[in-house]
Amino acid sequence: MKVLYAASEAIPLIASGGLADVAGSLPVYLNRSGCDVRVILPLYGSIDAKWREKMKFLTYFYVSLSWRSVYCGVFELKDRGVTYYFIDNEQYFMRGSLYGEYDDGERFAFFSKAVIEALCRIDFEPDVIHCNDWQTAMIPVYLREYRWVGKLAAVKTLFTIHNIQFQGQYD
Repeated sequence: MKVLYAASEAIPLIASGGLADVAGSLPVYLNRSGCDVRVILPLYGSIDAKWREKMKFLTYFYVSLSWRSVYCGVFELKDRGVTYYFIDNEQYFMRGSLYGEYDDGERFAFFSKAVIEALCRIDFEPDVIHCNDWQTAMIPVYLREYRWVGKLAAVKTLFTIHNIQFQGQYD
């Protein structure tokens, strides 16, 4: 089985809580069990330089977001038997903190749409996209709009809530 594990944080790359623990350990375990699990994360400015130096640039494109097109780069890193993809946009992710910004709703709507757009351009065709917490909750919605793309037509989604207290409610 091929799984794209979409999350907003994962140890040892970037962490603020329990989601990072699961996103950092479950894909490693599942890969050792014979699955092909890859993780996709935002490329935050606070990701340590030692990780950034190991990243490989894959591609870039523009994501339609409301009335404008927004730059999106995709980077790749391999560590502990897991392939990590990173969604790059400095306007949204080159910040001092992971969450709590005035535009978190927009930032993670961009991330969710960029995940789908990235799948159209990278060499990975998952059977399942495993979405985690509110930061990735729009992925299943956007995926429905991309069913015409052959490699996305049969992709299923799974949504896991790690902490119901944080629901991503914004104006």
